Amino acid sequence: MEIKSDKLISVIMPIYKVELYLHECIDSIINQTYSNLEIILVDDGSPDNCGKICDEYAKQDDRIVVVHKSNGGLSDARNVGLNIAHGDYIVFIDSDDWMERSGIQILYELAQKYDADIVIGGVEKFEDSTKEIIWTTRKDNSGQTVVLSKEEAIKDFLINGCASWARLYKAGIHKEVFFPTGEINEDEAIVLSLLDRCKTIVKTNIVVYQYRFRQESITSTRWSRKKLAWYEHCKSNLRFTIDNYPELETYAEARYRSSILWALNNMSENPSNFDDLIPKFRKELQNIMKKENWDFRMDKKEKCRAYFLAYGFSLYSWIVRLYGKHYT
Repeated sequence: MEIKSDKLISVIMPIYKVELYLHECIDSIINQTYSNLEIILVDDGSPDNCGKICDEYAKQDDRIVVVHKSNGGLSDARNVGLNIAHGDYIVFIDSDDWMERSGIQILYELAQKYDADIVIGGVEKFEDSTKEIIWTTRKDNSGQTVVLSKEEAIKDFLINGCASWARLYKAGIHKEVFFPTGEINEDEAIVLSLLDRCKTIVKTNIVVYQYRFRQESITSTRWSRKKLAWYEHCKSNLRFTIDNYPELETYAEARYRSSILWALNNMSENPSNFDDLIPKFRKELQNIMKKENWDFRMDKKEKCRAYFLAYGFSLYSWIVRLYGKHYT
């Protein structure tokens, strides 16, 4: 059953080198049970046939708006979409993923029921080559939905992380909140600004979004200095939390600690490439480990790894390079 409402929802889809997956993604949006959509396809200078595919879809469906631009990255493409969106609500989708047919309808109905500023939908992650489900929020057929205050939602983010997709935003929440251009881990950079503007957030485990894991995707490529953006954003979010939500400082510091461990863990594979960074990160980790309750939410294995990275980095790195895997 197709659902139509007077509330326009803008779906923003950045597109770059996803020719193999693009039809499935766009089809999943144009065939949504909720039909009052503005579908913004942002061709981010894709060198393959993605631009032509977008134009062909626009000829067939007048809800589609195509923007062709020079390559500027995922954040820049999303920002272009935000700048031209007319919807009462915003939905993001990555162009190598797809949405369940009733996904937008489920998010919208929850937004209306609870007058929610953001609705967080359930996700299923699958391996592209095998189609095997890696993890899922799906628990049972009935679905579980919780209503969160912004403080509760911030705590949930600090524990579980976030993504921009699989969510429905009131357009006003995203007004003047743009993604940092030229960076990865862009969602982490703005999530606290968004949640801070909310009164009510709804979270459901009902799967609305299918996330495709690809070895060549942005998030799974070889580790580099550029990926330190996550550490920088965690550090910034810790400062924001201390200033605005001090009761959640322990959770923000735990996330910040995780970003340091993650960075050192990856630098241990090729330590000579990061001689200028390793002492700095080890010192930060050592300072954290001097604090009371520094090991908040850590199990014994994680604590052991932290001690190795802080005080026995050379041995840890030697083990990693010898056996080709991290000690985790």
